[in-house]
Amino acid sequence: MPPSTILGRLPGLRHFIEVAQQGSFRAAADKLHVAPSAVSKQIKNLELALDVELFRRDRGRGGLEVTEAGEILLFRCASVVNELTIAQDEIDQLHGLHRGQLRLGVNEVLASDLLPGILRDMSYNHPGLKFHIVVENTREIVQRLQTGDIDIGLGYNFPPSPDIETLATLRRRTYAITALDHPMARLRDVRLEDIDGERVIFPDSSIAMREMLEKALAQAGVQVREVMSTNSFTLLRQMVESGMGIGIVFGRFLQTRRERIAFVEVNELPFASPPVACCRMAGRTPTVSSEAFAAAIKTIFVNYGG
Repeated sequence: MPPSTILGRLPGLRHFIEVAQQGSFRAAADKLHVAPSAVSKQIKNLELALDVELFRRDRGRGGLEVTEAGEILLFRCASVVNELTIAQDEIDQLHGLHRGQLRLGVNEVLASDLLPGILRDMSYNHPGLKFHIVVENTREIVQRLQTGDIDIGLGYNFPPSPDIETLATLRRRTYAITALDHPMARLRDVRLEDIDGERVIFPDSSIAMREMLEKALAQAGVQVREVMSTNSFTLLRQMVESGMGIGIVFGRFLQTRRERIAFVEVNELPFASPPVACCRMAGRTPTVSSEAFAAAIKTIFVNYGG
């Protein structure tokens, strides 16, 4: 297919990406603000042009399944979308508009901890810059990097992969956090044995830290009372602040609004806390805005004390 014909299929490619990501024509139509029939027509035209089937449509209510040809196209589309974003960013700079877009995926705890100050400074220095931030778990962030939906990922426990380029890492210490009127708040450090019998607010089982803590407590022979579990570290900190129980977290926080929480370092743990990592897809040309964000992260990581 000649280049001019491929370019003519760009609307179809956009619809194809959304259907693949959303898992249905209706969900893709809602995302694109068009009728489902329009999405279906674009996909059919694209399949006819490429002479392949991109989705299996015989799964009943189970949703659509991307075919092998569809998987190949989806992978290549991610690079195309990434390059078009870069092209727009570079064209904007040629015109001196200082525009562009930073597309970022970040873990929830870092979104309320590390991110606000960086985004505030970048917005001040580049007032024309637009930010698109998704708050997800690391697995979802990796998927969004692979599909080209975001340029940079910031979070914990990125899987080792030749496709993922790590730009900066930070190893944080492990702390017990308590309300300021808790007896433990006066201590500088503790061991797991010191929290025996405490009321504890845990991360839920969707977060890797939960399994690490359970194994460490069992190994130390420590028994605690679980009063709550949540996949939100923001809520966990708020409930600790209210006095409902103590929590265990990686790293002190950098948030602008200082919470009424004491940080007590936990020593002699049987595990090392996972590093925070700033990552992007290897082999893709980075946008100027993502390079600026990575540089800011590297500076913070160098100056951060745990």
